[in-house]
Amino acid sequence: MQVPSTTSAYVPPATGFSGFAAKPVERSAAATEFLDYAQKTAAEHMREQMLRALGVTEEELKAMSPEERAKIEEKIREMIQQKVREDTEEKTGVLVDVRA
Repeated sequence: MQVPSTTSAYVPPATGFSGFAAKPVERSAAATEFLDYAQKTAAEHMREQMLRALGVTEEELKAMSPEERAKIEEKIREMIQQKVREDTEEKTGVLVDVRA
């Protein structure tokens, strides 16, 4: 009779129960779209909004000539600056009644 050593660790057999095998997760188009959206930064979301407002996709932008692309990028910068100014102006002079 062989007595197991107290210094050896139990190693499960390589051909054990396979019921817990990892399977690739299948996602719906909506789930994939949401996860793509959720992983983007606020700056990336803002850029997408600006491009949508201009009626241009990122793929179309990449296909443009350097001159056309520079014009669009400049327009995006102007739109972002305007948005920042508007947000700053809205917050100036705002009073809040904290007694309620």
